[in-house]
Amino acid sequence: MTAINALVRRDRVHVMTDGAVFLPEGQVIGSMQKVYILAQADAVLAIRGPTYIGPTLYGALNGASLTGFDDLLSKLIPAVRHSLDSLELLDPDAVAAVSARLDLRRADVVLAGWSQERGRGEIHKLDTSAAEWQVEPPGDGFIMPGDNPALMERLQAHNWDLSDERQDERRLLQLVHHQAAVDDLLPNGARFPTAGAFAQHTIITAQGIYTRIVERWPTAY
Repeated sequence: MTAINALVRRDRVHVMTDGAVFLPEGQVIGSMQKVYILAQADAVLAIRGPTYIGPTLYGALNGASLTGFDDLLSKLIPAVRHSLDSLELLDPDAVAAVSARLDLRRADVVLAGWSQERGRGEIHKLDTSAAEWQVEPPGDGFIMPGDNPALMERLQAHNWDLSDERQDERRLLQLVHHQAAVDDLLPNGARFPTAGAFAQHTIITAQGIYTRIVERWPTAY
């Protein structure tokens, strides 16, 4: 429940996300951005997980006196731990009720940015469900969720690819449409919608960060 798709090109990084807020049972109850700009670090933060984590983690990182992208990478794990520990400040009965339906400490955290030191765009991921936390080394891109055979079969059937850089925005938007058409497979075996509300396209370059909503959908997409 949440689509985050990232792609690194020679001169930019693309991040395409949806904007739906889901109940643990899968119903769309609202909308919110899932990308948070950290301009002082030439980066954006994207979250796939419980709704509270995004704003909480963004606040922690935005107030961390970041000096650049590498500084952000070094401060990510402590900031995530601090954000998850904020659950202890909430009503324990309410936390227990939600925890019975959703793992409030499981999230995928994505950093996409431009490293001025290395002169390139990068994307990094952190999976809080891993036994040992580590920020994964940069790659050329990813589809999230991507470990879904039905989605992979659908993409292959529609000859979806990213071979033409001039079509990146259109193809990434198509990807979110495909993700919305097949249910996400959660670790507990449940099936829920992946995307909804809107598609937001964010571009990071050496010169700056640009983001906009490229398509809006009915609540029940």
